[in-house]
Amino acid sequence: MRPGRISAWLGGGVLAATGLYFFVYLWRWEWNRALIAGILFVATELAIASVTVLGRLRSMEHRLQAPDRAVLARIRESAPPPHDHFEWLSPRTGRLGVFVPVLIGMGVVASGLAWLVERMARITAGPALERGLAARLGPLAWPAGGLVPDDGDDPLAVLRGPRP
Repeated sequence: MRPGRISAWLGGGVLAATGLYFFVYLWRWEWNRALIAGILFVATELAIASVTVLGRLRSMEHRLQAPDRAVLARIRESAPPPHDHFEWLSPRTGRLGVFVPVLIGMGVVASGLAWLVERMARITAGPALERGLAARLGPLAWPAGGLVPDDGDDPLAVLRGPRP
């Protein structure tokens, strides 16, 4: 027996068994078991339907996969000639390929300008950024007298902070 036949017989057997048990459980008023048998019945039905549809699609694909040789020859003979997109790089055109050296040269010039701008920014922005950072971090600095006050009489002095 082929695997397709085995799965069809197995699916049919599961459908028959779950359908039979569904009605048996309904007859005995066992609702939870009837629900489970009904869910298994629907799941098996969906599986069989899916296998059937996929089998039909597979057979259609096999029929469409083998093209007619006459049609394929006609398509190939009517195809336009291939286009060479990088014709200007080809040595047989006789043109000088100056695009790539110019592009490399512009890259070197752009890199030099970027280095110059970065160097100038580092020289001029450094002191200004450091002053701004020091001004913003000033309130977070340690107190001048430390965290523990010199007078040990008041236990809440640590929570109040340093005296101005």
